[in-house]
Amino acid sequence: MKPKIDDHDVLEEIWHQVPPDYYQNGIANNQLQRKWHTGKLKAVIELIGNDPSSILDVGSASGWFLDRVHRYFPKCHCVGVDIYEPAIKHAKKQYPSLTFKLGDAHKLPFKNSSFDVVICTEVLEHVIDPLAVVKEIERVLVPGGRAIIEMDSGNFLFRAAWYWWTNMRKGVWRDSHIHIFNSSILENLLMKSELTLIKKKYFNFSMGVVFALEKRT
Repeated sequence: MKPKIDDHDVLEEIWHQVPPDYYQNGIANNQLQRKWHTGKLKAVIELIGNDPSSILDVGSASGWFLDRVHRYFPKCHCVGVDIYEPAIKHAKKQYPSLTFKLGDAHKLPFKNSSFDVVICTEVLEHVIDPLAVVKEIERVLVPGGRAIIEMDSGNFLFRAAWYWWTNMRKGVWRDSHIHIFNSSILENLLMKSELTLIKKKYFNFSMGVVFALEKRT
């Protein structure tokens, strides 16, 4: 049964399925997780483009992904924000050279036009109002800034892998997808914002998809 999207206690239970060091341990010890996240990283880096001066990662979890992005852009000011406090605490300890803030993606704790690039990977399916989050991403982007939005594509191969991951083994993220997306649904959602689509890229046997969008000047 899917959780009620307005039931914060149920959402808290979902978040607490995930240990703060889940991504670090998974990538180090699980070949499938390592393959997925490194493929995602490669696709995202390609779409970020020229060296930005500032990057925000919305839904940064424990910071592994933002740290890897920062390694490609070492002069960039990198900031992560997440609503799950244990993950933010872990990220601050693990990556002290980066900035991490506790905050809600529906109301980002940043001023208008604060970042050159905003990354949001595998987040919109977990939030109460995906379009509101996209509009917040747009708000904090500088004019001409770039949003990088990533999610699973919803193709057959991903659906089979996700079923196995959440039902056939002792994993996490069970019942965590509040909204069901695929590539077309996500693209239609993004087109409801004022962002302009620049490029769409698939990765990992087309199981994942990344959209690069630009804020109008």
